[in-house]
Amino acid sequence: MQPAMSIKYVVEEADLEERRADFVSLWVAHLSGGQRTAGDAEAKLDAGYLHNPAGPGYGFLMRAQGGAAAAGAIGLHPRRFRAGAESIRAANLADYVVDPAHRTLGPALLLMKHGVAAARQHFDLVYALPNRSSQAVCLRAGLKRLGHLQRHARPLSTRRHLQSRLGALAGVLAPLADGALRLADAARALRLRGGLRWNDTDFNAPALQRVWDQQAAPFLMSERSPAMLRWRYASASRGAWRVSVALGAEGEPVGYVVWRLHHGAADVGDFLSVDAERWTAPLMDGFARHVRRHGADAVSLMFFGAPAVESGLHAAGYHLRDGGVPLFIATPCVDGGEERRRWYLTAFDDDAD
Repeated sequence: MQPAMSIKYVVEEADLEERRADFVSLWVAHLSGGQRTAGDAEAKLDAGYLHNPAGPGYGFLMRAQGGAAAAGAIGLHPRRFRAGAESIRAANLADYVVDPAHRTLGPALLLMKHGVAAARQHFDLVYALPNRSSQAVCLRAGLKRLGHLQRHARPLSTRRHLQSRLGALAGVLAPLADGALRLADAARALRLRGGLRWNDTDFNAPALQRVWDQQAAPFLMSERSPAMLRWRYASASRGAWRVSVALGAEGEPVGYVVWRLHHGAADVGDFLSVDAERWTAPLMDGFARHVRRHGADAVSLMFFGAPAVESGLHAAGYHLRDGGVPLFIATPCVDGGEERRRWYLTAFDDDAD
């Protein structure tokens, strides 16, 4: 086989329907998200690119010059963002794959640069959440690393963790450790004075629209209307997601959390309140107690952005864990440290699954 460095490559925009088989084949073989079967990849192509409520996506295929077989692919996955009242057409540089036979810096960088250039041409905001092996290529292609979508977690029960480490001794120690956790939780609840009631509902609930309509803060965030939440989470191909709404003293919705039980833990897909500075801490504290009643022994979520939200998570007992994903941008919105303060990014914005 001819070395990849000596082969010339071509990157072309592809008709996503006509070249469906090429994208599906590459995704199944090389993506590490939820594309385990051809059916998963087909559903991803349809939902994320062909029938995305934010608009149609773009796909690009790379091949060796003179050859027909696809050697790599990258997608521009549309998103509708807004900053205050301003609407922003955005794209996530997603589903970037290079076949191992062609996985050298030359073709990998060519494909990424082509995706970045096309994204800048078609969209106002371009971001990427690459895996570890793609980060160097992002930097070489001119993207700027802004920070990390970081994992935050809060333990609710210690038995499973202690069982894996101590075996039978966990049966003695877990009740003591869990008692200490509950005492700390009770003290935190008194301090935060949330007083929230929780309602497990569905993605058609009017409360979701009311929470979204009250987003007055000038965060840079993707649209979270009920239609977008349904698109992202309600389909059977997305997994067993559910949504819980928090209600205030007068029965008004103050926030929601999208979540699922995964290996005993509550995996949070998205969370949002009507006032992030006021409600993040009581919302996520109350949610932890809510999912404990559903049998969860921990809560895990991803977030990048406004320090006020991170402070609220910390006040609610969540702590940073390993497993963050770097955030790269190709179209800076503002200069310097103020840029991070505007963002509100959760797992909702990661299109890897």
